[in-house]
Amino acid sequence: MQCLTTGLGALIVLGILGLVGFFIVADERRGHAEPAGAPSPSAPWAISSRAVDPEPLSLAEVFPDPEITLLSGSQPYRVTATDIGTDCDLATTGALGGILAARDCSQVVRASVTAPYGGYRVTTGVFNLADEAGAARVGRELRDVVETGVGNFAAMADGGAVSGTDPQAPPSSQVGWHNIGHFLLYCVIERPDGRAISADDPYAGRITVDLLESYLSGDVLAARIVNP
Repeated sequence: MQCLTTGLGALIVLGILGLVGFFIVADERRGHAEPAGAPSPSAPWAISSRAVDPEPLSLAEVFPDPEITLLSGSQPYRVTATDIGTDCDLATTGALGGILAARDCSQVVRASVTAPYGGYRVTTGVFNLADEAGAARVGRELRDVVETGVGNFAAMADGGAVSGTDPQAPPSSQVGWHNIGHFLLYCVIERPDGRAISADDPYAGRITVDLLESYLSGDVLAARIVNP
């Protein structure tokens, strides 16, 4: 009964959140971004700012296991490396680091994962910003930043060494992001063969929804809302 009550609580919270806005931008199609959902509503009070949600993120909270399983019986995402730090700039390229610093980014928690279909390599993580307004503003600014090539999210290098990030998001990659409360979630998706990801790629959109909406938002951050 306790598990059932907790599960229902999480579903109610996610119902309040509704569908959040995602932006997926393929570098090969620079200058065009497609929203894949409704604009994000205000986050519940429990995670609206670091003032009311002061506990820092931890690796044990965000990426506690070597695999991410979304549904019972489904093939998991394999976590190959994790990283946590207070220098948000290390997870970005170009102007994006300065934009995050202006919104008082205090930490970034990220992982390198391999998708269960297509063997796609993904860097995904969470930036911890001061408040919901700042996270929403970064989310709005990102579209122009990525499309014009002046900034982006950095992919973790193979092996995931803390000091090893590619100097820029690979030109064939696709990036997605989503803000909820005072957090900014993101992913960088790469094909295993290094080829550019097309607009009708059968896996990229699913990976973005799986990791940003279902896992980081629906599992990790929803737990902070249900159990503040």
